Amino acid sequence: MARNYAVVVHYGELWLKGRNRGSFIRRLNGNINAALKGCKPRIVDERDRLLVYFKDSKTTEKGIQNLRFVPGISWFGRVIMAKNSLPDIIKASNGMFDKKDTVRIVAKRSYKGTKFNSYGIVSEFIKKSRNLGFKIDKDADKELLINVTKNGTMLSSEKIVGLGGLPVGSSGKAIVLLSGGIDSPVAAVYAMKRGLDVAYLHVHAFRSNKEAASSKMKNILGVLSKYSQKQKVYYAPAYIFQSATIKIPQKYELVLFRRFLYRLAEEVGRREHANAIVTGESLGQVASQTIGNMTASQHGIESIVIRPLIGFDKREIIDQAKRLGTYDISIKSYKDVCAIGVKNPSTNMGSELVSRLYKSCDLDNVLKRTIKLMGESD
Repeated sequence: MARNYAVVVHYGELWLKGRNRGSFIRRLNGNINAALKGCKPRIVDERDRLLVYFKDSKTTEKGIQNLRFVPGISWFGRVIMAKNSLPDIIKASNGMFDKKDTVRIVAKRSYKGTKFNSYGIVSEFIKKSRNLGFKIDKDADKELLINVTKNGTMLSSEKIVGLGGLPVGSSGKAIVLLSGGIDSPVAAVYAMKRGLDVAYLHVHAFRSNKEAASSKMKNILGVLSKYSQKQKVYYAPAYIFQSATIKIPQKYELVLFRRFLYRLAEEVGRREHANAIVTGESLGQVASQTIGNMTASQHGIESIVIRPLIGFDKREIIDQAKRLGTYDISIKSYKDVCAIGVKNPSTNMGSELVSRLYKSCDLDNVLKRTIKLMGESD
């Protein structure tokens, strides 16, 4: 039985899914395989957890780093496998701690087919305490986690907190309106944490889609790819919209642009079989994000609009961007069409006014022309 190069993965929230649990776990299993591509892991379903076997220490360390980015994992950690016998469990614990360490024994018996129970495991460690490579104390901060399963006993001394949430793809598919700013990449990760498989739509101010794809967006998408390996991106030029709306009062441009973005996202959604749109909006953060303007901008949109950051303030979003690894890229200089500078923007446009302006600028035709010039990449 393998005694090294194994990692146990716990999935927390998925255990509450009842009859659908199996499909969620299979999805997580597939996502872990994709995240560990190149490590060639062997994944074993251990009822309420997954056991991931690696071939050596190098692939184990690489696998642990990649598992940090997989939504659906509650916590994980390296384990040493032992036979379901008290002497072998004691033996397997040797070398896990230093002699100066004080350790609390936390035992669990998931498999009831052994002659000993969890209390018996703790008692055996106490009896053998003089021969252990560490000290035992029930109030110690460090823990030795022991779990007896049908296929062997797992011993671990670490709990690495995972992303939590649901496996990507378990909640359907959405189109993320991705800008070059701070907010939308964070919203994308939060959407993935709730099980959404995402494709991205970026409307840009470059002369070509190729320029946009080779801009800092490439680096933002590189970070986001850690959270989901499948990645399809649509690039669309903004100049047709900007030319069509040049004569309207500037104070209306923000909300009209949001309406146009949603319509464009719906068209992309039809290609991708996605029925949701994800944005990085936070309530009241800017003029276009008042209740009135958000209502007006999404009027007539059939897809559900999901705003994962709706209750976040800017400092919270920045903190999350730093934690997720997108902040330093997002703050780099970029001509972002989603950050239209408008003096005295309207904060409460009605849906009828937005619809009238949309029609007067012939934005349905603009939409068709933009779609023809839209590019995509995987």
